Amino acid sequence: MTFDYSFTDEVRINMQQYISKVIKEFPAAITSKCTTPATDNLYKIREDGRKLDDKQADAFHHTVYQLLFAANRARRDIQTAVSFLTTRVKAPDEDDWNNLVCVLCYLNGTRYLKLILSADSMNFSIHWYIDASHQVHEDCRGQIGSLMTLGKGAVTSSSNKMKCNTKSSTETELIALGDKLPDVLWTRYFVECQGYDIDECTIFQDNMSALSLEKNGRISSSKCSKHIKAKYFLIKDYYDAGEIDLRYCPTDSMWADVLTKPLQGQKFRDMRAFLQNCSRDYDDDFERDEDERGRARHSMKDGTLSTPSSRECVEDRPPQQSTTSAGTTMTTSARRLRSRSPTGVAEIWAESGFDPDSDFVKQGARQRQH
Repeated sequence: MTFDYSFTDEVRINMQQYISKVIKEFPAAITSKCTTPATDNLYKIREDGRKLDDKQADAFHHTVYQLLFAANRARRDIQTAVSFLTTRVKAPDEDDWNNLVCVLCYLNGTRYLKLILSADSMNFSIHWYIDASHQVHEDCRGQIGSLMTLGKGAVTSSSNKMKCNTKSSTETELIALGDKLPDVLWTRYFVECQGYDIDECTIFQDNMSALSLEKNGRISSSKCSKHIKAKYFLIKDYYDAGEIDLRYCPTDSMWADVLTKPLQGQKFRDMRAFLQNCSRDYDDDFERDEDERGRARHSMKDGTLSTPSSRECVEDRPPQQSTTSAGTTMTTSARRLRSRSPTGVAEIWAESGFDPDSDFVKQGARQRQH
């Protein structure tokens, strides 16, 4: 993983070498390319699916967690698919293997895709997008997606399966925010401890019923929502204290939607453009050519404005020398070794005119003892 700070007001994070290594180490040859990391049937599980043998299952497990490393750092566009595959490592079947191959084919066509981060220079604003898909898994549990941005690009994001079942989409959205609230608050406190004044910490959601419960509390509650009061009352406390702000966001602009379900086509490209801060019509060949031209420019610059390293400066400098009472010269290192032996110490004292038995030295020793 490389960090490129050569561009103004932004950092570019690249994992091209790591992605190429994962594809190369995979047992099956990955030669084709896919436009999305998952199909519409990502969450579908067949009861009669053929299980993988031990060798394939180990390879599946190893590759999934290699991709998890990349997804949690610079490749946020594959988080949804990888999150689901991590729940299948104990007993993977052929469908899971095909889903993994689909992710690798997508990465094969987007090896040079970078995560580009930049902050808003006008004010310090933390924006969270938190969304959830209701009962999308076979066990009727939902999928939670969240991301945080300081301007452009997702500084942090996550996609994970819910740990409980819910009765409605409102409850799903409410529990999603309740689960991510510690992350929201921790991020705010962490940034403030770095000495920054936060102008706003806003959470965007696309469910009006959930927002009403979170903002109004008991006024918007009913008998149907009694079992989830603890969740939204905690959120309301932080909202009333001004720690967080809650705002409505249309579904088309809910950028965390791509982290809750396998989107396809232009919808996926639009969401990916916000996540990675890349072009909506991203082209990997063009990005590769840009990288090669950038490396050529840097190599030319390094050839004309090269500066020696600290080690080169030390090694090129002639060794310091000193003269003994006998008239011979000694290097600094040799003098240091000489000072470690009792006879050498006595010689150094004699050369410098130092008398250890003088009244001045004895008086200083007595003062240190007292």
